[in-house]
Amino acid sequence: MADDSEKGKLKVNFPRAIAEFENAMQKFPVKKVLYKNLFRGKGLEFDSYREFLPDDDSSLIDWKATLRSNHIMARKYIEERELNVYFLVDVSNSMLFGSGDKLKSEYAAEFVASLAHLVLSSGDNIGLVMFSDRVVKLLRPSRTSNQFALFTKFLKDSSLYGGGFDIDKAIRDVIRTVKSPYTIFILVSDFIRTKQTSVDSLKLMGTRFESVAVMIRDKLDEDLPESNYQFAVEDPYTGRQMILDPEMARERYHENVLRQKARIREMMRHSRIDMLELVTDKNFVIVVSSFLKGRAMEGRV
Repeated sequence: MADDSEKGKLKVNFPRAIAEFENAMQKFPVKKVLYKNLFRGKGLEFDSYREFLPDDDSSLIDWKATLRSNHIMARKYIEERELNVYFLVDVSNSMLFGSGDKLKSEYAAEFVASLAHLVLSSGDNIGLVMFSDRVVKLLRPSRTSNQFALFTKFLKDSSLYGGGFDIDKAIRDVIRTVKSPYTIFILVSDFIRTKQTSVDSLKLMGTRFESVAVMIRDKLDEDLPESNYQFAVEDPYTGRQMILDPEMARERYHENVLRQKARIREMMRHSRIDMLELVTDKNFVIVVSSFLKGRAMEGRV
C-alpha cells in the first residue's frame, strides 16, 4: 500500500523504496559510486584543513596548522568535499502515464527519493529541480534537517505535475546559477519529447559537470499491446488522437521507439552523460545499484 494516497498526492511508498535500495547498496562507498569522474586525475589533492576527529587516521594531522589554531587540525582532501547533487525531474504530461501499478512520475519519485537519501547519508547536499516547459519547483542543494522532508513533499505533490516539455530551459536556467564545480546533475525523464536541438544544452551540462541521465519508460512506451481490436491513442501534449490497429502498427511502432532511443543514447554519449534505462514494471533497485557500482568499479559505462 502506498504511504500517501490523499487527494492531490502521488501514490508512492518512499520508506519501502529507500529501505530496499539502501540494503542493496549496503557498505558501498557512495562517493566512489557517484563521483568517480569528478575526482578523476585529482587523487588525494589537498583542499583545506578541518578539526581532527576521533576516528581519523593520525597521519592526517597537520602539526603546523594545529599550533596556529590551538586545535588538532587534519588535512582535508578533495574527496572529502561536500558535493551538491541536483536531481532534475521531468514532471511534464507524458510522465503522468502508466499502464501498470505505477505512473512514470510515481516510479521516478521513488527512485529519486531513494538515491537522494543515499546521497544525504554520505554527507552531501541534495537539490531538486522539477520541470515541464518551465522550472516548476527549485530546491537549492542542502543537507539541513528538513531538506529531505521538503524534497519528498514536492515529489509527491501532484499539483506540480503536468504541462509541456522544455529540457533546454530547465538545464540552462539551473546551470546559470551554479557556482561550485563540485556539482552533480542527475536528469530523470522519459525523454520522449527530447529534440535533437537539445544536444547543445545537454553538452553544456555534461562537459561542465558530472552528469547522469535516467530514462524511465512505461512498457507501452516500448511496444503496443497485443490485441485484436483497434484503439485510440492521444498525444499528451497536443491532445491529438489517432486510431491504431495494433496488429498492423506494432512492428513500425517498435522500430520508431528503437530509433528514438538510439538517438537519445547518442546525444548523451556526445554530451559525455552516462545513461541508465528503467521500465516501470521492473523494480529499479537491482538495476540502479548495478549501474552505480559499475561506474565505480569500471569507470564510465
